[in-house]
Amino acid sequence: MINVSSISEYMYCPMKTYIKCTEQRKIQTAAMVNGKLTHEIRRGFDELSKRNIWSVDEKMDVKDIFETLFEDVPEFIESKAERYQRTGLISPDIKEKICRDLEEDLKLESWFLTLKTYKILKRTGKSGSDVLDMLFPPLLTEFSIEDPELNLKGQLDRIEIVDGSYYPVEIKNGLPPLKGVWKSDALQIGAYAMLMEHEFNREIPLGFIDYTGACQRKPVLVSIDLREEVLNVLEDIKAMLTDGNIPELTQNPKKCAKCDFSDSCRYSA
Repeated sequence: MINVSSISEYMYCPMKTYIKCTEQRKIQTAAMVNGKLTHEIRRGFDELSKRNIWSVDEKMDVKDIFETLFEDVPEFIESKAERYQRTGLISPDIKEKICRDLEEDLKLESWFLTLKTYKILKRTGKSGSDVLDMLFPPLLTEFSIEDPELNLKGQLDRIEIVDGSYYPVEIKNGLPPLKGVWKSDALQIGAYAMLMEHEFNREIPLGFIDYTGACQRKPVLVSIDLREEVLNVLEDIKAMLTDGNIPELTQNPKKCAKCDFSDSCRYSA
């Protein structure tokens, strides 16, 4: 089966997808390890926030709420990163940078959550548990899904459930474009929406990309045009893998320099 992640790889460079799939190479780069650790810490941050929000009430000021929400976060980041360092997956320097960057990002996100919480508490007089239900919808995380008819599989970062509606959510560590989302990200959401429709037997008209580098959530309308683009890309990938029909590529020094498969690519300088 084709993995949804291959769609992004194909949009970046078809040759990368071809080499990875045909040679069955499982390379674990520093970027992949860092991304896995970042995702793990962010999942834990959400759980910490949910737990800590139970302790807030309408008598607390903004500073008290922030300190309650953020109290355990630096220690949690350090403990997760330390485990990766002990097993040799990251160096001490990389660990320090990841911890520093994530602490800054999550501190900012904790402030956003603090202000939302404070506003709800002051306007409604609700408890922390009520705020939790309002700010954190039910969700499924790291949800594996597949459709044999599409010959497609993947693992969603999140499926959020609001009033009986299901929404695919992908978390990206980078920045969004000035308008909308990156095409590869939109195609991923489109592919996941189609898989979810098969899995849950319901229409999925909308998904979201969380760009953590900008603390922004951007919507993706799962339109007919987007679905057709997903199917076209899947057909191109299938043709490439079964018949060896590799598109003509234009060498891009910036992309090639970052590629993990440059030693196996005839287009690489």
